[in-house]
Amino acid sequence: MKTEKKTALLNHLKFAEELRRLKLTQEEFAEEIDISDRYVRKLLTTDKNISVSLAYNISRQFGSSIEDLLVIREDEED
Repeated sequence: MKTEKKTALLNHLKFAEELRRLKLTQEEFAEEIDISDRYVRKLLTTDKNISVSLAYNISRQFGSSIEDLLVIREDEED
C-alpha cells in the first residue's frame, strides 16, 4: 500500500526574494542567523529541507511566517 509523505522545504525563490528585499549580502545574512555564507548560497540555489529552528530564525529575520517560506512536496512511499 502506498502512503504519502509530505516534506516541507525552504522555497529558494522566496528566500532569494526576501534577501533582496532586505538588501543584505549573503555574508551579512549568514552572520545575522549564525550560518555559513556557503550554506546561504545552497539555500539560494535549490529548495532545501531545513530544521525547524533554522526556518524559525530565517522567518524572524525576514519578518514573515515560516509558512510563507516553505513549499510542501508530496512523496509517495511503498
